[in-house]
Amino acid sequence: MIHTGRPAVPAAIRFLPAVPEGFELNESERLSDGLRRLSLEELDRAIGGLLHGSDVDIAVHEARKSMKRLRAVLRLIRDELGDERYRRENVALRNTARLIGPVRDSAVLTETVSTIRSRFAPHLRRSAFETLETSLMRRHLEARAALMEDPVALRHVVYALRSARARYRVWPAEADPRETWRAAPATHSFDTMRGGLLRTYRRGRREMGIAEREPTAHNFHWWRKRVKYLRHQMELLRPMFPEVLDGYIVALDQLGDLLGEEHDLAELVALVAEEPELCADAAEVTLITALAQHRRSELQAEALVIGSKVYAESPKAFANRLEAYWSTSFALAR
Repeated sequence: MIHTGRPAVPAAIRFLPAVPEGFELNESERLSDGLRRLSLEELDRAIGGLLHGSDVDIAVHEARKSMKRLRAVLRLIRDELGDERYRRENVALRNTARLIGPVRDSAVLTETVSTIRSRFAPHLRRSAFETLETSLMRRHLEARAALMEDPVALRHVVYALRSARARYRVWPAEADPRETWRAAPATHSFDTMRGGLLRTYRRGRREMGIAEREPTAHNFHWWRKRVKYLRHQMELLRPMFPEVLDGYIVALDQLGDLLGEEHDLAELVALVAEEPELCADAAEVTLITALAQHRRSELQAEALVIGSKVYAESPKAFANRLEAYWSTSFALAR
């Protein structure tokens, strides 16, 4: 069972790899087998970390990451799963992740204050924002303690993940009319993924346009979510053409990092406005808000530049290009 150990070090968590090594399909396996294998590996990683990990922060972070990857898989084959099953599984993962969300979110807010102080250090006194940072760390430790001291909550998360594992384990590799109660199999064809890839890419492209026209925290947050899903889907398909997709994945990583920092700053600004007791010094609140908003503007501009390259193709051209990669590698899997 995970334990609290030493106080959290959010900086160490933030720079963990976006995906674990090996989160990709194998050219020698059929699509249904590969997706089932990867889904079970992610669930095992999340369950194992929560039950046996030595650091609650890392365990929570990795579990949430695994659930995001699984939701990217669901989006990839949504058309084959069917809307009803897709929605049920997606909501189940989303709600499970929310149960442990406060631990991760509170850690990120503490690190965000530290990042602002480091970035603007030449213009700030050393003790700047110490009160706020202390208050946020206290919130984080309380969130960790609440999770650890409520065995029912943690048990519920693990139970939900194990239930998902049981369902994903019986995804059939081939269609069987006698087993219609089970999830639809993922046919070994690019058409299985085409709709999901088009939807993820098209929505990300659309959200980017909305964020550019109306640069609100809400709009940039929704764009960030689409970028993350596309990034995980590209990781899955990387072996189709790594010489090309590696560079695309790096660009998506950079874009996701920019949008992630922008989101964290927006959350910090909203929190200090809603809970002024976190920092009694009104001048410091005004200062950190101004610095955060300034940095958000920089990040938004950088993200739009990279985004214009990531989403340069039309959705149809994007899907057709990936299909060409598939036809030279995965289409022949047995």
